[in-house]
Amino acid sequence: MDEAGENGQGHLPPRALALRLGAAYGTFFIALGIFQPYLPLWLQARGLGPEAMGLVLAVPMLSRLAATPLLGLLSDRLGRPRALLTLLGMATVAAMVLLAFTSSLPAILLILGAMSAAWFPGFSLLDSYTSRLARAGRAEYGRARQWGSASFLAANLAGGVIVGALGADSVVLLMIAGHVAYVLATFGLPELPRAEAMPSPLTGRRARLGFLAGIVAAGLVQASHAVLYLFATVHWRSEGISLTVIGVLWAVGVAAEMVLFRFGRPLLGRFGAYGMIAIGGAAAVVRFAVMASDPPLAVLLPLQMLHALTFAATYLAMVDLVARGVSEHRSGTGQTTAAWTSSLMSSAANVAAGPLWAAFGPMAFLAGCALGLAGAGVALVAARLQPQSKGSGGETVAPS
Repeated sequence: MDEAGENGQGHLPPRALALRLGAAYGTFFIALGIFQPYLPLWLQARGLGPEAMGLVLAVPMLSRLAATPLLGLLSDRLGRPRALLTLLGMATVAAMVLLAFTSSLPAILLILGAMSAAWFPGFSLLDSYTSRLARAGRAEYGRARQWGSASFLAANLAGGVIVGALGADSVVLLMIAGHVAYVLATFGLPELPRAEAMPSPLTGRRARLGFLAGIVAAGLVQASHAVLYLFATVHWRSEGISLTVIGVLWAVGVAAEMVLFRFGRPLLGRFGAYGMIAIGGAAAVVRFAVMASDPPLAVLLPLQMLHALTFAATYLAMVDLVARGVSEHRSGTGQTTAAWTSSLMSSAANVAAGPLWAAFGPMAFLAGCALGLAGAGVALVAARLQPQSKGSGGETVAPS
């Protein structure tokens, strides 16, 4: 029997399912939109200095790299992806509550590591869950994911106002409130039936090699943002751009990614996943070449719109690539492995970004050009390795 049908939610009308998926993504990103910009303020209020803060902020990435593939395997083995989303959400909330009452560095490191191990892999598992529904024609990934971008931006803006009024102690409390909302949202999602074990859709060595190359290509394009994420705000501020305008610049990028997620499906159908990754890589070359020239504000505003291609198009393509290249019963493993690969490459780029900026200043943005160019090139090679591509003796078949 269909497990989803047993709980009375398995055959939700498309609009109701879309609303519940949007709510899940939207609420997941609330805590993230508070955590990313404002946790350093909370750490500072706990008396941590720059060195200790740097150590603490490295923990989430390390914890994510360790836990993500393991939880992907667990999700596929359990066969109850929605239940695991809820359990991980509850564990994250519990860790956040402990964090709120913690002030010593060892305890912060331990609790933040446990919290990150439950929290961040949950996003990849939510992607896996949604991509299974998309594969069945019951949902559209991009339209659900757009609400994550929207709530992230809203949390950034509202969080600044609230933290400014209530103080740094409110940071973790806001994270708790946001993630409690996410846990509640997961209860509204239907459980999916255990997927039947099927042979891999990838037949032949060339196809498998092309698939892996596509994941690497997407990771390279995502890693091209490292210098931007770490040093753009500092650089713009040094150029005399106000914090308000800098906020607008980042908001323009998020708004552009929302539009791509909302309307990107026809582009994915037209160009395919490999084509979208190549487009994202080419856009990264343009974006970061111009950034290296220290452009004026009038150029920065439209330049930020390229985030729709360098980030959103590449991310959408990676999720679609895994959804079509991995058997459904291994969906969790596939999405988490892709996310792990991308995170590993971005981590390496982050490590390199500091010395590059110290040595070259804004010219360090050219490293993003190199990574984008490499990603585009690998994506084009990956496309030619696929059996359906003209370069491999067939006709290119765009995903439906």
